Amino acid sequence: MCVVDITSLEMKKLNKHAAPYLKNIIYFAALVFSVLFFFFLFNPLAIHAAPLSIGTAPTSEMLNLQTGDKYHGEIVLWNLSNTAMTYDVLVTGFRQIENQPGTAIFLSEQEEAKNLYSAASWITVDRKEIELVPNRNEKIYYDIVVPKDATKGEYNVIIAFKSQTEDQTIAGTGTVSTLASGTPILIKIGKDFVENAELLSFVTDRNFYEFPNVLFTTRIKNLGDTHISPIGEIVLTNMFDKEIARIPFNQNTQSIMRENTGNYETSWNFGDFLTKDKQLVLGPIDAKLVATYRTFQPGFAPLTADTSFWVIPWRYIVAILLIITFIVIIIKTAKKKKTEYKPVPK
Repeated sequence: MCVVDITSLEMKKLNKHAAPYLKNIIYFAALVFSVLFFFFLFNPLAIHAAPLSIGTAPTSEMLNLQTGDKYHGEIVLWNLSNTAMTYDVLVTGFRQIENQPGTAIFLSEQEEAKNLYSAASWITVDRKEIELVPNRNEKIYYDIVVPKDATKGEYNVIIAFKSQTEDQTIAGTGTVSTLASGTPILIKIGKDFVENAELLSFVTDRNFYEFPNVLFTTRIKNLGDTHISPIGEIVLTNMFDKEIARIPFNQNTQSIMRENTGNYETSWNFGDFLTKDKQLVLGPIDAKLVATYRTFQPGFAPLTADTSFWVIPWRYIVAILLIITFIVIIIKTAKKKKTEYKPVPK
């Protein structure tokens, strides 16, 4: 007589039908791990700028003088490093670094001789070198004497500071930021200067973004005979025509010298998909720039431009779709196995 172990048969049947569920759970866990790994692996990292080693105040001077005038000024300096450093004091004309507003490049001796608008010969300083120690301010005094035969125009000069210990080269030309190693001085002689500018482009660095971290680049050309400092706002609206942000444009008031072009970069790092007043930051986003540059009647000739871009968090969307897909597969598999399973009669 043959004896059949009904309990063993039942367990085998259960194990056979439970295997697909276990396999689905393993697949699901692997999927979640892969999505998280993919997300964190390709997240952008922040870039930190190197600190400056010297501070100056004022960072720049803009003077209106007449022929024969005299002007006495001072510059305060401080050391931003932890060690004492000695600097040479340089007085030279400058020009703007190409496409970089708010910057200056020293003139070579040949350029200085040919430049009609350098005021380097008008200035004397009270010392040729200065030692800066940490946690203590120093002052440089200077005098400007405008020649009686100076013609109408905007003249420039920079009182700059070159470290005696660092490996720097000033032969020929050298560069300096107006916020780091010197004080540029612009001197207007005369009146009735022409302020005119053209907005050449207003674009974003990409058309699609995963997160609302956008870089705007604005290109402006100075068509006048004096420097300009355009300022304004970039207004962002979402697909429902609701305002989601106002971004200051040229917040540091960086200037463009005459006969020059400047590229301004404006960052918008919002990092969220919903504003404080519950406006959605997703899909197509419109950006409108409104900037003014004139010192007299600034609103008379504003610079305006429009652009657009998309914010699509595609990794979140892909992860959600994959999770939903696997949940649906698991549910359908469970229903199918439940229908197919028939217990062995006792």
